[in-house]
Amino acid sequence: MTELFAMPFFARSLLVLAASGVAFPILGTFILNLELIAARFAVMHAALLGGALGLLVGLNISLMSIAAAILAGIGIALISYRGKVSAGGSLGLIMTVCMGLAFIIFYKSNVQAVTAFSLFWGNILSLTDSDVRLAFAIAAGIFILLIACYKEIHIVLFDRELAWAVGVRAKLVYAFIMLSVCLGVAVAMRVTGALLVDAVTLLPALAARRLGRSFKALILLGSAFGLTMNMSGFALSFALDLPVSSGIIVTGGITILLMRIADNGWNQFFRRKT
Repeated sequence: MTELFAMPFFARSLLVLAASGVAFPILGTFILNLELIAARFAVMHAALLGGALGLLVGLNISLMSIAAAILAGIGIALISYRGKVSAGGSLGLIMTVCMGLAFIIFYKSNVQAVTAFSLFWGNILSLTDSDVRLAFAIAAGIFILLIACYKEIHIVLFDRELAWAVGVRAKLVYAFIMLSVCLGVAVAMRVTGALLVDAVTLLPALAARRLGRSFKALILLGSAFGLTMNMSGFALSFALDLPVSSGIIVTGGITILLMRIADNGWNQFFRRKT
């Protein structure tokens, strides 16, 4: 086992899993509180198209995914700020067009099937040093944003219109939140693949919601669950010869189930006491 830690690809995988595990659940909290479920689907599809273009022209997949995700995020922010994202037909258009174009690129180009498949399911063992630096940079950016705008973010997540009424620069804060979500989704795609981005963003945040009773608790618990899920999923994938993304999904699902059982048990105990 110790020999694995000496292998560069294994060390890179652990570093990225640690960075994404601690930071990306914060994005999951943003997504859940702002009802950006449909928006993150659109961003994910745009990032997939960017990755496909990167494979086609031989450019860095992560950078191309990030560029496409940011462009999609700008459009989504303009569409969604005043309305409910979940009801926007424009998001469905973005998702459909991006997926269609990505499949055209795969079909018409000489991209190998295995390489294209990795965009959907991820291949964390193929990460490069630049991917590691990028993941840490975005993770650091998420924490810097959270620390610098903690109160403003808290208010915007609670009620955007209220934030605007009390003088918070809600549009700017919302734009930064959307930017962080776009960057995180694009990088998470390299960890778990486009189809399982929720494994490192939403699952830890969902687990935290079962126990967290404050915004601070949601952030801290989400990061703790994210790190635990990523590392446990990675270990499970090696033990059972599974894809890493699948291992993270399994551990995440089990964790959420346990948290739900614990939360329900605590509520029943509290009712008896009262």
